[in-house]
Amino acid sequence: MPLAMTLLLDDAAAVPIRAMWRALAEGGVDDDCLRLGYPPHLTLAVWPEEAPVGPLAAAVERFGAEWDAMPVALAGFGVFPGAPAVLWAAPVVTGALLARHAALVAAVPDTPCHPHYQPGRWMPHVTLGQTDAPGRGLEVLAPLWREARPGRLDRLELVRFRPVSVLRSLPFGCPATLGRAPRERGDVKAP
Repeated sequence: MPLAMTLLLDDAAAVPIRAMWRALAEGGVDDDCLRLGYPPHLTLAVWPEEAPVGPLAAAVERFGAEWDAMPVALAGFGVFPGAPAVLWAAPVVTGALLARHAALVAAVPDTPCHPHYQPGRWMPHVTLGQTDAPGRGLEVLAPLWREARPGRLDRLELVRFRPVSVLRSLPFGCPATLGRAPRERGDVKAP
């Protein structure tokens, strides 16, 4: 199972994403994000299953302790073409977000991530669903869009997926020793 490093959206930013997930499921478009059972997030990078966990977990602890929560605003929708197409919410891309992404990838140079997640190729996004009918998906989503809603990216996680297993989780600005245990329902357990 591959590994991924994610930035979790805080509750303010996650609420509208969950509403979009439910609308896509109720509209018969896709329910994968709901079934996955993982909170709304941006994926910073993905590594193959044989990647060593140690350096990636160390990066979570380092950056989780060093970085502060950062503002995020979702500005619209996007579609990655394919079969199926991927529907996503587009965050406003900032220099700070790109710098964090580049710092994370640079922190584990001996463990190359998937090419789509390399600096200069990465497209920040919050996945909403997959479908062979992206036009229908956008029809379902459009009425839910108000205006860009501000929120924060407030937690860094290392996960193994499908199914999702949280290996390291740390809220930003938290000493690394508090983030070693997996997150359960949004809480970090002490070791």
